[in-house]
Amino acid sequence: MSGLSVTTDPSSEPLTSAETISYLRLDSGVDTTLIGNLIKAARIWTENYLNRTLINTVYKLSLDGIDEMDMPLKEGIYTAPYNISYINYIELPRSPVSAVSSVKYFSDDNTESTWATSNYYVDTAREPARIVLRDGGSWPTDLRNANGIEVNYTAGYGTNTTDVPEAIRVAMLEYITFLYEHRGDDEGRRLEPTPMIRSLLQSYIIMRYGKSAFGGGY
Repeated sequence: MSGLSVTTDPSSEPLTSAETISYLRLDSGVDTTLIGNLIKAARIWTENYLNRTLINTVYKLSLDGIDEMDMPLKEGIYTAPYNISYINYIELPRSPVSAVSSVKYFSDDNTESTWATSNYYVDTAREPARIVLRDGGSWPTDLRNANGIEVNYTAGYGTNTTDVPEAIRVAMLEYITFLYEHRGDDEGRRLEPTPMIRSLLQSYIIMRYGKSAFGGGY
């Protein structure tokens, strides 16, 4: 099993209150607290929908261990020893990844150690990014049963609103418009993205396990 938690929140939002109020065509004196809450809600929804992080955020990914590779089912009797083969990478949920600060591992008595960088490299050429085992490298062993490996990394397009792709920002404005105009009257129904929002975001969706994160995922 694995768990993803935020250790440092983003320092800003992808949209400002001023540009959001302008997009909504609201008069002065509007409740800026409500607008700020809608921006944050739209950012969280968009990140979950895309499997991305928009503004730089520091994450901690906790893993119980490294998964075995899928091995073909063998029939008959074998006298040779069973050799366990493990996958050679750790996939990092939430892209784009800009830096991996550390990979730590914990023994059964909770002793913490840092896994040497000589064992791995970070592959950011693909999405989701991966920590890939180098030739001659080896995974940590003798791990505790739960959360034996901890990966600390930063993901996001940057720290400024202008770092986020404009299509994503426009989709957020459209989503906020929908939330604002339908506040209080949804009657508990699930809010589905409109065709315009889906069109704007389509090319940015990262598929994991054969589907987007909408309704699930990390």
